[in-house]
Amino acid sequence: MCGIAGIFNFGSLAPADPVALARATAAMVHRGPDDEGFYIDGELGLGNRRLSIIDLPGGHQPISNEDGTVWITFNGEIYNYRDLRQDLETRGHHFRTASDTEAIVHLYEEYGLDGLHQLRGMFAFALWDGRRRRLWVARDRIGVKPLFYRLREGTLQFASELRALAELDDDGGRFEVDPQAVYDFFAFRYVPAPGTFYQGVQKLLPGHYLLADRAGVRTMAWWDVPVEEEGDAPDCNAVASGEQAIELLRESVRLRLIADVPVGVFLSGGIDSSAVVALAAELGARPLRTFSVGFDEAPYSELPAARETARAFQTEHEELVLRAADLAADLEHLVAFRHEPVSEATDVALHRIAQQAARTVKVVLAGEGGDEVFAGYPKYAADRLARWVSIFPPPVTRSLARLLPYGARRLQLALETLAIRGDAERSTAWFASFTGEERQALFAPEFLAEIDPAHPARVFAEYLERAPGRSPLKRLLYADLKIWLPDNLLLRGDQMTMAASIEERVPFLDHKLVEFAARIPERWLTEGFKTKAFLKRALAPYLSADTLHRHKVGFKVPVGDWFRGPLKSMVGDLVLSPEALGRGYFDRRAMQQFVREHFDGVRDRHKQLWALVNFELWQRSVVSSQLAVATRS
Repeated sequence: MCGIAGIFNFGSLAPADPVALARATAAMVHRGPDDEGFYIDGELGLGNRRLSIIDLPGGHQPISNEDGTVWITFNGEIYNYRDLRQDLETRGHHFRTASDTEAIVHLYEEYGLDGLHQLRGMFAFALWDGRRRRLWVARDRIGVKPLFYRLREGTLQFASELRALAELDDDGGRFEVDPQAVYDFFAFRYVPAPGTFYQGVQKLLPGHYLLADRAGVRTMAWWDVPVEEEGDAPDCNAVASGEQAIELLRESVRLRLIADVPVGVFLSGGIDSSAVVALAAELGARPLRTFSVGFDEAPYSELPAARETARAFQTEHEELVLRAADLAADLEHLVAFRHEPVSEATDVALHRIAQQAARTVKVVLAGEGGDEVFAGYPKYAADRLARWVSIFPPPVTRSLARLLPYGARRLQLALETLAIRGDAERSTAWFASFTGEERQALFAPEFLAEIDPAHPARVFAEYLERAPGRSPLKRLLYADLKIWLPDNLLLRGDQMTMAASIEERVPFLDHKLVEFAARIPERWLTEGFKTKAFLKRALAPYLSADTLHRHKVGFKVPVGDWFRGPLKSMVGDLVLSPEALGRGYFDRRAMQQFVREHFDGVRDRHKQLWALVNFELWQRSVVSSQLAVATRS
């Protein structure tokens, strides 16, 4: 695991600036505290910070082929690198290290760009072909590893993090805020790729690569989720029982246990992380260390469930209790670290438990992705009700929802969401901070005139419609796998664990398992309102009935309670401050109403207030500081 950065002046052919590269890698020391390296070849410059996981004494990056004509800077892990090495050595390639990174260089020499399809792992890399004067930048299939880039005036700049990318320029690291991205954030809780909060700054899409040379820059898709075809998953015992799925998951866990450093597991107590622990224990991982985070507020905490799993599989278990004061202490730092608002309160919890895990391990496995691959969220079952709820006019449904008591807020939110007409608008709203109507009320008319309010739904619609023939559930799973998962959950996992200098691996997102799950018939994934039905059946021999059938809590932080209690003054000081109300984005009365409704217990507005709190912290710690630096320079 590493942090990568680079400059390619493909237009002007001006020499790459080594000072700028050094600034960028210095901004990512946390991603690679073990080593630093650079390679300059005229107009091309590559930088790397290394977190040593495999081949600890070797593996210095950037790394080259035998004659120094091909160089790579790499972030991630290639889990099948030993098999690749064996094949490449039989073809005459000579390895100088035992690292997985070197395998990509020789794979490129042998197969060119097609070598991507042989890689099994998580990665973002930049490979320089000195003979062709061509740069190849690629990202893994699912988007586990991030890659940000900026293209302007014949120069391509890229980095693993936004803060590092900002350091590649001599303009004080200033980015211009994109108004449309601001609006999209309040719809999605994040900015969907390829966009970011900043004009001209993009994310390389998952399963895509970029080629840059004197002719310019072009991007290409190299992988996509397969469409379920008739006969892809025959109704036979091996598939129906889940044996094939478990075998693929077992293999995925086995590969992700490969490391020359201690390995642990983030254990929530839910099905996915418990399955990872069960299979890791079966594979003989010893000592198996597990780490859990919970809260004093019992309805939100899964610590008892995590303890039960830890005892069952005899792990060396550690726990952490997160409190309101911890969130208040960490939030501004994490906003500045991410260079954008923190989309989820769970970021803070993940960062804290990653810091604790880093005392004893350097790699952690996590259950991320199980819900998106095997239909684990309640919305996947509930969305079927939309056509029945739509019999009633939306105002009637919303009014009925608001008559429900405050304690039934989940049902209230579900009814309001189901009342939304249109698959794309409704699908966006399931995870949204603000519904479309709430965004119309929140933003000032002058700001709304600058942006396209239909953009968030259109983004989701493009993914829903991309693959003809998918069932409604499969379309929703596909869209979540393409935007919600990489742009929110995986980016959070990468940044919060790398901030603690540890590597997170996600067995449920091995591409072979994802491709298998994509071909499971919809009728097996959910049964009535029972989510993750197929996976639960498959895991029955491995997990207790309590674990499999316990009510899904999810990784939720009691932010709503804290915002009415110990963090009430923080919310008011930020959201209702003269600075926040005067920035020109928001309608003052709507802001005050959202705060008042939550404080008074009229409505649960914690998602809206979380977005507003983080947006204001971002304005203060990132946007304002950029303006100050630009002014001084």
